Amino acid sequence: MEVPSSIGGVRATLAPERAAEFDAVVARTPAKHLVYVILDWALPPGAAESDTATVRRLRSGDFSGVRDGDGTPVAPTHPPLNEAAGEIAPTVWSTGYPVGSKTFPATIDGIREALDEGRRAEFEAEIVLTPGHELTYAVLRWGYPPEDLAEEDALVAELRATQQSRGEGR
Repeated sequence: MEVPSSIGGVRATLAPERAAEFDAVVARTPAKHLVYVILDWALPPGAAESDTATVRRLRSGDFSGVRDGDGTPVAPTHPPLNEAAGEIAPTVWSTGYPVGSKTFPATIDGIREALDEGRRAEFEAEIVLTPGHELTYAVLRWGYPPEDLAEEDALVAELRATQQSRGEGR
């Protein structure tokens, strides 16, 4: 079975009213869960009934045998949510190392709100073509403010230089 793997690919297969609904769902879905939302929308009608075992396997996070258009094996970055246990994917990411607590968006809508207009257009162009199994990292990269990343990179470089000058970290 061949199905589209990107937001743009799935959107292209949908009727306009369904495409709008799809866009709304994708925009508010936490990045860690996007591959599963895209999978559900990409599957043709009746797939769950006609190939129950395969669909169940994919929805459980087992993408063995799945390949991209170039034949490269595909794997999701995270397992599916255990909704029965009340697990939810975060709509923001937080980090505390090395420069203190930072919180940044983990949804497409959150990133849209945080980006200036120039970067937003670049984000939209990239995110619509990114394969579902790579969206977690793409959203993470876009959601993390570049000035914070530069600040953290500078601090890490300073810490490494200090360790090396003391003869540590070898």
